[in-house]
Amino acid sequence: MLTGLFTGLFVASAEEFFSRDGVFGGSEALLTFVPFPLFAALFVSIGLRRRRLLKRMTGVAYLTLTIPLLGIGMGGANVLQQMLGGAIGGGFWGLLFAIRSSHTGVNSK
Repeated sequence: MLTGLFTGLFVASAEEFFSRDGVFGGSEALLTFVPFPLFAALFVSIGLRRRRLLKRMTGVAYLTLTIPLLGIGMGGANVLQQMLGGAIGGGFWGLLFAIRSSHTGVNSK
């Protein structure tokens, strides 16, 4: 959930910053959509002091960007709405990753 929240915050803030001229072009989108979800995943994994979760957090961040945030962003949402959408999407994708890892026996030691 935190990964989705920070992904929404970072991506929405970068969109606001880069689209000051009213145009959100290809290079601006590339600078927004590639590094900022990775920064969010890294920020959460370091903040939780669980570096081994970085791979899962990165997956959650990019899936959160793909499904809820791009749709909300195309609709003209502001930063707060994208943060809320990111938190909901991050909670959903994080739950799926947690269920998958519990079924494979990663957490059952």
